[in-house]
Amino acid sequence: MNEHKVYKEETLHLIRNIEENPSSNQRLLSQKLNISLGKTNYLLKELAKKGIIKIVSFSKNPGKAKKLKYVLTQKGLEEKATLTFHFLKAKEKEYKRLKAEYEKYTSGMENIKKG
Repeated sequence: MNEHKVYKEETLHLIRNIEENPSSNQRLLSQKLNISLGKTNYLLKELAKKGIIKIVSFSKNPGKAKKLKYVLTQKGLEEKATLTFHFLKAKEKEYKRLKAEYEKYTSGMENIKKG
C-alpha cells in the first residue's frame, strides 16, 4: 500500500474519531489510531489549515494546561464523505482481486481432484 493511501486512510479514521468524540485529546487519538503522537499532531494541524476541523480552546484557567476540542466543519463533513467513497472503492477493488484469486485457486483444486 502506498504512503498516500495510508495517509488518506489515517485521515479518514482521524476525522471519524473527531466526529464521534470532539473532546478527545491527541494522546487518546494517537492510541486509537495506532500512530505516533507527533503524526497525530501533524495531521490535526493539517486538517485545521485546510479548514476540515476547527480547534477550539475551552480552558478557562490561564495557569492550567489548555483543553482543546476538535470540531468538524462543513468542509470536514464533505471531506469525510469523499474519503469514505474512495476508501470503499479501494476496498471493493481489493475484494474483487481476492475473489478472482480465490476462484482461480479453487477451480485449480477441482481440476487436480478430477485428474
